[in-house]
Amino acid sequence: MALATTGELELLTLLELEDAEKVAPKLEVFRQPARIKICHGGRGAGAKSWSIASLLVQRAQHEKIQVLCTREIQLSLEESVFRLIQHTVERLHYPGWTYTKEHIDSPIDSRFYFRGLRDMRAAAQIKGYEGVDVAWVEEAATVSMDSWDILIPTIRKAGSEIWASFNREEESDPVFERFCRHPRPDSMIVWLEPGAIDNPWWTAELETERQEDYKRDPDMAEHVWGGQARSQGQNAVMSRIAVRGAMDRDIKPEGAVEIGVDVARFGDDMTVMYKRHGLKVIGMLEFAGQDTQRTAKAAWDMAGKSPVVLIKVDDGGVGGGVTDRLREFGAKVLPVNFGGESQDKNQYVSVQDEMWFNFPVDEADIPNDHNLMVELAGRKYDYDTKGRRKIEPKKDFKKRIGHSPDHADALLLTFYQRQPISGVTEYLRNTGQMLPPGGRGPVDERYQIRIPTRRA
Repeated sequence: MALATTGELELLTLLELEDAEKVAPKLEVFRQPARIKICHGGRGAGAKSWSIASLLVQRAQHEKIQVLCTREIQLSLEESVFRLIQHTVERLHYPGWTYTKEHIDSPIDSRFYFRGLRDMRAAAQIKGYEGVDVAWVEEAATVSMDSWDILIPTIRKAGSEIWASFNREEESDPVFERFCRHPRPDSMIVWLEPGAIDNPWWTAELETERQEDYKRDPDMAEHVWGGQARSQGQNAVMSRIAVRGAMDRDIKPEGAVEIGVDVARFGDDMTVMYKRHGLKVIGMLEFAGQDTQRTAKAAWDMAGKSPVVLIKVDDGGVGGGVTDRLREFGAKVLPVNFGGESQDKNQYVSVQDEMWFNFPVDEADIPNDHNLMVELAGRKYDYDTKGRRKIEPKKDFKKRIGHSPDHADALLLTFYQRQPISGVTEYLRNTGQMLPPGGRGPVDERYQIRIPTRRA
C-alpha cells in the first residue's frame, strides 16, 4: 500500500479542519457582519452555544479581536463559557492558545473575557470593555432591561457586534421584547428548531430524552425543547399541547380539497394561503408586496385551476379584488368577512371568533412550523358583555408578539365551515356532509367533509 505524499497529507488535514469548523447551517449567516445577532431555540436546537463558540474562536484565530463573554450573573468561571471556548480551541486543534484565570488568548493576541453583567454594573466596570469587538450574551433570557440599557451603548467600537443566545423564559423576556418583537434593521434573528433539521449533530439520546419529556410534561417540554416561553399565559384560545399534537399528527389526505387565503392589508403583513385535503394540510404559500391579481393567480394555480376546489378568501378590505379575479378565472370562491356577524350569535361575536374556536385542533394534521405555534398558541381571548368569547384584536396581538397572525388566520380560514341551516344539522353531522355555499339546496358530494364539533 503506497504511503500518502506530503501534499496528500496536507490536503487531508485541511479537509478535516474544514469539517471541524462547520457550525449549525442556520448560523453560518453569523459569519456576515451585523450589529445585532440573535439566536434562540430550545435544548439541542442548532447547537446554539457550541456553534457560537466555534464561530468566535475561528474568527479570533485569524483576526485580532476582543470578545466579552457575559451573562446576567456569573459567580465563577465555572458558570461561564470559559470551558466551552477552551474545548472548542482544542477540538479545532488550534495551537498556541493560552489560558489564565481571567481570559483566554490566541497566538495573534485575540482575547476572550468572562464577566457577569450585574457584577460589572455594581462595580462600575463595564466601561472598561468599550473596545471589545464582540459581546456574546449567553442565557440572554435572564438579562435585565437595565443591563441591556448599559451594555448596548458601551459596545461602541466601529464595527462592533452584540450576540445573544437564549431559550425563552417568559412571554416578556427583555431580550425578546427588545430585539425580536420589533427587529432592528441592523439585526440578524435566527430561530433554531430542535432535532436534525437545524442540528446536524443531533443524537439518538437527545431524541429519546425529548420524546420522554413530551410524554411526561408536554407543556414544559414545549419550553425546554420547543423554545417557547415557560408559561403560556391565561386565556389562550389553544393550548401548546394541542397545537403540538396537531403538528405531530399524520393522517391520510381524504375528503374535500379546500384553500384559505388571508390577504395582506398593511405593508408589513404577509399574504398567506394554505391548502388542505380533508383534515390534512398539503400545501402553503406566503409572500409580501404582491398585488391582488398575482395573489388570485397564485391561489388559482394552487387549486390546480379546478372549479371544484373551494377557495375561501378573507374578503375584508383588499380581499375583494382577489375574490373578483378568482371568479373571472372560473374558480369556486367563498368570500369570508372576518369581522362579519357569526353564525352562532349566542356563542361568538364575529366570524373570526367562530373560526378560531371551531378549528379542529385535536384532529387536524398541520405543518410543524414555528410561526404557526407562536400564532395559534399565542392568541388570547376575552368575553363581551353578553358572555360571548371573542379573540383579542389583531393590533393587540401584533403589539405583543411583533407581527400579525397571518399564518394562523389563513390556516383557520382553510378549515372554516359554514354551519348547515337549522333542521338538517344532525343529519349532515351524521353523514359527514355539509351544504354547499349559499346554505340551501341538495347536498353536493363535492363538499363531503366531517363538520368539526364545536370546542368547549
